[in-house]
Amino acid sequence: MKLPFEERNFIREVCTDMDPFYINIGKECFPKAHIVIDHYHVIQWGLQKLDRVRCILQTVHKKNMMNIKHILLKSNFQLKEEEFLKLKGWFEKFPELKTAWKIIHQFRKIYWQKNWKQAYSQLRKVIWLCNQSKISDMEDLAKTLMRWKFEILNYYISKTTNAKTEALHNRFETIKRLHCGVRNIKRFSKRLMFCTLPFSIISYIFAQTV
Repeated sequence: MKLPFEERNFIREVCTDMDPFYINIGKECFPKAHIVIDHYHVIQWGLQKLDRVRCILQTVHKKNMMNIKHILLKSNFQLKEEEFLKLKGWFEKFPELKTAWKIIHQFRKIYWQKNWKQAYSQLRKVIWLCNQSKISDMEDLAKTLMRWKFEILNYYISKTTNAKTEALHNRFETIKRLHCGVRNIKRFSKRLMFCTLPFSIISYIFAQTV
């Protein structure tokens, strides 16, 4: 449903990913709303940069580092002792990988703060660490954080996230794959609605038809 222009002014927050296209649309369509970049996409961007550092080192030094990809991207408090020791061995060989990993740990802490002010301080710290690292992908991360810092920190206005929307979208994609594509849009739409109903409602409908 298309909102009249005057009603758009009642929208206070718009949560989106880091795509400039959607961010600019949000600003244009909802001029009084705060643009919030979803924290999941921000963290994913940082992890992609960390993994890119691993990929570059793997290519340059011709070392197979695929076996540490999964544990490299985990939070440090989620690491088991044997996983940390495995990482430590690679960190001794490649100090820049350790530096990037430590930066991403500080990067995650942006969303562990109690309020906007503390988060802003942590964000500035991460940007400084990125620039001091002299690692191109970390420097690129710093530029992204500088560009969208207020949109990132707007998360602390009311902790807005589009996690539920993303989860629903992923579920739709799964149903689409199981449906082997979309041949009949009307039938597919009905299937989407049925598959996303709470189980209690499905049970009730089934009981009424038996």
